[in-house]
Amino acid sequence: MEYTLAKEFLNESKLRIESSIQRLYHCLDQLDEKRIWWQPNDKMNSIGILIKHICGNFRQWTITNINNEEDVRDRPEEFLNDSRITKGELQQLTSRLKSDFLTAINNLDSSRLTEPRRIQGYDVTLMSAIFRALTHLEGHIGQIILLTRIQSGDNYKIFWTPQTNEEKAVRKSRD
Repeated sequence: MEYTLAKEFLNESKLRIESSIQRLYHCLDQLDEKRIWWQPNDKMNSIGILIKHICGNFRQWTITNINNEEDVRDRPEEFLNDSRITKGELQQLTSRLKSDFLTAINNLDSSRLTEPRRIQGYDVTLMSAIFRALTHLEGHIGQIILLTRIQSGDNYKIFWTPQTNEEKAVRKSRD
């Protein structure tokens, strides 16, 4: 297989969404419905709101633009704390997002990565839109992890711990 920077970018994009959604599910597995919709205060988002927002934003910046679809995002709705939406429905929403993104990326001709787009008032390329969406997603996943840890306290289950000597050495050098 011929190596290109574009193929490497697309492969890494697939790995990043897989990892992000995996960490999201790890948190959801530790939460009940009440804690998913808990807000530290009325000016902060719940995990449920963050998940709805992630799905709306990521779809707008990536899938809609890769597939040349009409943008039908309803951003204000994403920020409603609607506890009628179940944990299962939130998992389905993110599962569909990941599946739709992977399908779009797998069908994307890498030569299109430099195509211009205008998203939320920004002039970007498809590559830039994907990169921005992934960094935005990962930032919110960090918030979800923190909210899960705050609510779970000592019962929080760590997602990953170093197992091999190499992993432990890298971890030590970063500490």
